[in-house]
Amino acid sequence: MSGGEFMEQTISAAEWQVMRVLWAHPGATSQEIIQALQEGFDWQATTIKTLLGRLRKKNYLRMDKETSKYHYYPLISEEEHLQGQVELLLATICSTKQGQLVENLLDTGTFSQKSLEQLASKIAQLQKTAPERIACQCLAGQCTCGHHAKGV
Repeated sequence: MSGGEFMEQTISAAEWQVMRVLWAHPGATSQEIIQALQEGFDWQATTIKTLLGRLRKKNYLRMDKETSKYHYYPLISEEEHLQGQVELLLATICSTKQGQLVENLLDTGTFSQKSLEQLASKIAQLQKTAPERIACQCLAGQCTCGHHAKGV
């Protein structure tokens, strides 16, 4: 399934934690999911089962009965979901500020040497074809980039 099918169904921070367990352990039983989450969170089993039910309704996971146990499988990959989240975030800011957003991510995140090398390579590749200037796509009054104030 593509990430686009899930764009209207956002998930909460708690649901995100459940999905992280399922991405790491597809086919986990509810008991395995509960055990994994109770190690890091003070959540009751009923809370986790409620979260599983919500994620099923949102089509983020499926439940299969195998023997006498239910097994849960993600219907969207972590990569697809992350891509959808990035697209949602970028849609909320002025296109002229996307570079600033990336800088903020770099300042906030923790990166290995290898990750930084890959980022530097990607930036060098993008720099070859990047426009000199990015046009604002916002409606007048939606941003502070100054595009509309100048009448550009």
